Amino acid sequence: MPQIQKKPIKIGELPIGLQIILFILTLGILYFFKQRQAELEKRANIRKLIPDILRAIDSFRKTQELVLYFSNQDAVKLKNTQSTLIKAIPINYQKCGLDEQEIATISYFVSYHQKLDNIRKNYNERFIPHEIREFKDFLAQLDEYPLSEEQMRAVVCDEDNNLIIAGAGTGKTTTISAKIAYILEKNLARAEELLVISFTNTAVEEMFDRTCNFLKDDEMARLITFKTFNSFGNMVTRYCNPHPKKIAFDGKDYRAKVFLQESFEKLFTDDSDFQQKAINFIAFFARPPRDEFEFKTETDYLQHEQSFRNVALNGLECKSMEEVMIANFLYLHQVEFEYERFYALEVQDRNPDFGHYQPDFYLKDYGIYHEHYGIDENGNVPPHFKFKAPYRSATEQYQSGMQWKAKIHEKYQTKLITTYSFQNRSGTLLKALKIQLDQNGVILNKRPPEEILGKVKSLDDYEDFMGLVYTFLNLMKSNNASVRELKTKAKDQRFRVFLDVFEPLFKSYQAELSRTGSIDYNDMVNLATLHISKGEFQKKYKYILVDEFQDMSLGRYDLLKALKSANPGAKLYAVGDDWQSIFRFTGSDISIITEFSKHFGVTAENGVLQTYRFNEEILNLSSAFIQSNPTQLKKRLSSPFKAKHPSFELIPLSTFGNKANRALQKFDTLNALIGRIAINHPKATIFLIGRYHHNAPPDLRQLQLVYPNLKIAFHTAHACKGLTCDVSIILDLDAGVFGFPSEMADDPILNNLLREGETYENAEERRLFYVALTRARHQVYLLHNPHNQSKFIKEIVERFGIGSTNGQQ
Repeated sequence: MPQIQKKPIKIGELPIGLQIILFILTLGILYFFKQRQAELEKRANIRKLIPDILRAIDSFRKTQELVLYFSNQDAVKLKNTQSTLIKAIPINYQKCGLDEQEIATISYFVSYHQKLDNIRKNYNERFIPHEIREFKDFLAQLDEYPLSEEQMRAVVCDEDNNLIIAGAGTGKTTTISAKIAYILEKNLARAEELLVISFTNTAVEEMFDRTCNFLKDDEMARLITFKTFNSFGNMVTRYCNPHPKKIAFDGKDYRAKVFLQESFEKLFTDDSDFQQKAINFIAFFARPPRDEFEFKTETDYLQHEQSFRNVALNGLECKSMEEVMIANFLYLHQVEFEYERFYALEVQDRNPDFGHYQPDFYLKDYGIYHEHYGIDENGNVPPHFKFKAPYRSATEQYQSGMQWKAKIHEKYQTKLITTYSFQNRSGTLLKALKIQLDQNGVILNKRPPEEILGKVKSLDDYEDFMGLVYTFLNLMKSNNASVRELKTKAKDQRFRVFLDVFEPLFKSYQAELSRTGSIDYNDMVNLATLHISKGEFQKKYKYILVDEFQDMSLGRYDLLKALKSANPGAKLYAVGDDWQSIFRFTGSDISIITEFSKHFGVTAENGVLQTYRFNEEILNLSSAFIQSNPTQLKKRLSSPFKAKHPSFELIPLSTFGNKANRALQKFDTLNALIGRIAINHPKATIFLIGRYHHNAPPDLRQLQLVYPNLKIAFHTAHACKGLTCDVSIILDLDAGVFGFPSEMADDPILNNLLREGETYENAEERRLFYVALTRARHQVYLLHNPHNQSKFIKEIVERFGIGSTNGQQ
C-alpha cells in the first residue's frame, strides 16, 4: 500500500485551547532558562566580590588586633570605604547556590557591618585594659608618682572627642602631659601635629614644663604648640595678616574697666538721654526683681533679703526694694522727706497690736504722710507674713492695721497718700505716686545731674554695676552677638532697660578700639576663627588638647569647631571640672562642658576623680555642697587621706566702729587664729581667701612679720584656683551685694547671653565658694559675721553641723 504522507500541523490549526497551553508552556520554559541564566550570573557576580570581601574582612580584622583604639571615625571610614561593596551583595545571597564557605564569608562581612557599633564598643572595652598593661611601665616612669588606674585609662582612650572629667587636686596637668607622651611614644602623631591650649600663661608654662619632664626631650617639647586661647588667636591672625592690629588696653582688664567707667561718667554728664536711661536703671532696676509673694516662709524671705542692701541713692537704707524705688523717685525730684518718722499719738489712740506708729515717708515741706502697703489686688499679704491672736490670718491683721492708720490720719486731720505692691507688679507704682503728688500740690523738680552722679559713684555697688557691664560686654562679643539682636529678643523689662544703658557704653568702647586701631581678645579669637574657617591658616593638627575646659566660651568653642573642620580626623582631648567653672565674667559658658557630646559629637568620657590635695572630710563636705545644684555633673571623688583634726571651723567676727577699729578687730582675730594654727602646723602655707580684693587685711604684712616661719598670702577666690595650701582662712563670709555669694556676679541679665541660662540661684558663686573650700590640705576656717551671715554659711551649718569658736585660745 502506498504510504500516506502526514501533513504537518500548524499551531494555528490546533484548537484554541491547545494553542494557549502550548504558549504558556513555551513561556515557562523560556522563563526557567532565563531565571537559571540570571542565577548563574548573580552567583558569578557574587563570587567576583569574594576577593574584595576577603580584603574588607582583613581590613576589619586589623581594627581588632588590640593595637589601636577603634574610634568612631575609624568605624565611619570603614563603613564608607566598604559601603559600595555591602550594597552590591543581594539580600538573598544565601539562596544563590553558593557553597558553605562562600556563604559564611559573606555572612561574616554583612554581620560585622550591621553590628559595628556594638563590636566597636566591646573591642574598646578589651583594648583599654590591654593597652594599660602594655604601657604601664612607660607611664610609670614618667613621673615621681605613678599614674592612677583612672589616669591611665584616660590616657589610652583615643576617641574622636575625649572628655576627661576631673576633680580638684586630681592631677589634670599630669594627665594631659602623660597623654602627650603616650601619643608620641605610640607614633599616633608627630610633635608638630599637637596643639595644647589652656586659659592662662601660668597653666601653659606648667603644662610645657611637665611635658618636658615627661618626654626627657626639651627639643621635642618645643615642637609642640603650647598656647593660651588668646596667644593662639594672636598667632593665627599674625600668620594670616601681615599687619595685625595691637591688643586693646594692653590686654589689661582693669584698663578696659577704667575706660568704661570714664565713659559712663562722661555720657552721664554730657548726654541727657543717656543720663535718664542710666538713672532709670540704677534707681529702679538695679536689683534683680523677685516678687515677695513667691516666698512661702519668713526664713526664705529674710535669707533672700540679706543678700541685698536696700539702699537708696541718698544713702538711706530702706526695708524693701519698693521703698527704695519710692525714696529714689522723691530724691530725684528734690522732694525732701523723712523715713519712718515717729507719729505722735495720744495715749488712748495707741494700739498694742501695731506698736509705735512710723509711717513709711513724711514729706516735711508739705505735711504729707505716705504709706506703702504690701498687698496684692485682692488685699492679701505675702504668704511669709506672720500674725498673732486674735487675728485669724496675716492678711486680717495687716488689713486691720491699714484701717487703724487711716482712722488715725482722719482723727488727727493729717494728709495720707498710699501706694501698693500690686502697683509695682503691674509697673504702675511710680505713675500712681506721681499722680497723687501732683494732686496734693507737691512740686517735682529734677535734681542736677552732677549731684546725682556724685551719689551714684558713692554707692557701694557702683563698682559691681560697672563689673556687670564689662562681663556682659565680654559675653556678648565672645558670642558674636549684637545689641540690636538682643533688643529684638528681649522680653524682660529690666533687661531692656539695661540694654538702653549698655548700648552707648558699648559704642564708646568700640569707638575707642577703632580710634586706637586695636582689637580686644574676643575680637582676636573671633578673627582667628574666621581665618581658619576660610582655609587661610595652613598649619595642620592631629590632636587638639584643651586644659580647664570648663572655662570654654562660645567664641572659643567656635574656634575649636573651626579647627576640627579644617583638620578632618583631628581628635579633641578636653580636660575640665564643671564644679570649678568660675569665669563667666570672661565669657565662659558651663553648658559647653556639661553638654559636651551635644556640642562635639561622639565622645568618650572618663573620670579622674582621686584627689591628692585634701582629706576625706574636706572632700565630703565640698562635694555635697557643690552638688546641691542639680545641673552640676554628678561625680564621686575619693581621697586617700583621713582627717587628723576637725577640717572645718566657723570663726565669728562682728566688727564695729570706724574703719581703723574694724581693721584692728579683724587683725586681732586673725592673729589669734594663726597663732593656734602655728601650733599644729609650724611651717604651714596659709591662704587668706576673699571674694574681692578689698577683703585683704590691710595689715597682712604685719601678720607675715609676726609669723616668719609661716607662708601667709592673700588671694581672691578666683585667683587661688589651681593653688594649694596647708590651711585656708576664708574671709568675710557675709550676706549682701559685696558678700559671699555676691549677688551682682550672678545677675540674671547674664543668662540672656548664655546658651543654657542657669536658673539655680547663685550657681556661679556656689562654684566659686567650692574652689575656695578646696584649696587647703588639712583645715578650712570660715570667718563670718553671725549677725549678717552668708547664706552659704547657714547652709553648711544646717547640713553639716559645723561648729563655731571665738577664734581665740
